[in-house]
Amino acid sequence: MLTRKARDIDPSDLWSLTESDAYGVFCRFRWSSNGCEPFCPKCGDLSPYGIRRRRFRCSHGACMKEFSVTSGTVFHSRKLSFKKLIMALWEEITAVKGMAALHLTRKLKVEYKTAWVLLAKIREAIGFRRTRIELQGSVQIDGKYVGGHIKPENKKEDRIDRRLKENQNGKRMCVLALRETNPDGPNRTFTRVIKDENGKDTWHAVRERIAKGSTLTADEHHSYDDLVGLVDLRRVNHSQRYQEEDGTNTNSVEGFFARIERAYVGINHRFSVKYLDWYMAMIAWKEDTRYMGLRWQMADVLRTVTHRRTSKNLCGYWQGAATRIDDQVWTPGEPPERPGYLL
Repeated sequence: MLTRKARDIDPSDLWSLTESDAYGVFCRFRWSSNGCEPFCPKCGDLSPYGIRRRRFRCSHGACMKEFSVTSGTVFHSRKLSFKKLIMALWEEITAVKGMAALHLTRKLKVEYKTAWVLLAKIREAIGFRRTRIELQGSVQIDGKYVGGHIKPENKKEDRIDRRLKENQNGKRMCVLALRETNPDGPNRTFTRVIKDENGKDTWHAVRERIAKGSTLTADEHHSYDDLVGLVDLRRVNHSQRYQEEDGTNTNSVEGFFARIERAYVGINHRFSVKYLDWYMAMIAWKEDTRYMGLRWQMADVLRTVTHRRTSKNLCGYWQGAATRIDDQVWTPGEPPERPGYLL
């Protein structure tokens, strides 16, 4: 964070953007494959014609679709200006522990509902990057329990052991994380939200997401015992030491969990079970790209939000038009096309 790369964008350049400049930025990313010239998002026709300001119509007789630069993307049916969209992306990127929706309302002078959905759309789009991730080389695995805080009773005799499973409220979930630790990088993080740290889920996650020939490091938890034979497994017993004599440790994935803890306690204060997977995906992206520089990060997010399909979960969310989901807890063997599920 102290290097020049961490500040290779001057914020004043963003604040001084006109609406036309911001629109041009979206055009360059959305239509980069066609020389920044518009094309139909439905049929791919390369010769649409303008019908009014920043709106186009497909010239193909069987299509004739009307569209704009955000049609069919994360910001489909947007009402905010292009400049405010870029400002929102900037605020989310530069917030190293995440951005609270209430904070963004004051930054952009928008309603809380607008800020919340805007941030959720960005997180969901970033989450889809995990679709093709296959971790290689040296990988660490661990689980962290998040959420489900139970307020202790006033009197000591009325208090319960909140660590026991029977005393939980059903909102405490486990974030299973697999993180590369290759010295040459880049190191990627893959996350899944599961009900608890168990052998079945960890076995399926390792089989699906870790390449053959990789080395996996885990702690002494019994859920990793069955991984012997599936990968080259190394263990570190945290009840005795943080690091083995030969240097075996899980410090990298624990560092990722530290970022989650800071985001939970210091920024968001609460992660909804419904959208916990999106929060974890965004935090993982921040962890993976922290050395890439602001210019690279901004371009990566702009490329992502302009090339991801419209969210069925969030487009028209407050109007009741979106597909509501119960949660994003992963179950092995569950079809990836379930609403809200990110492979």
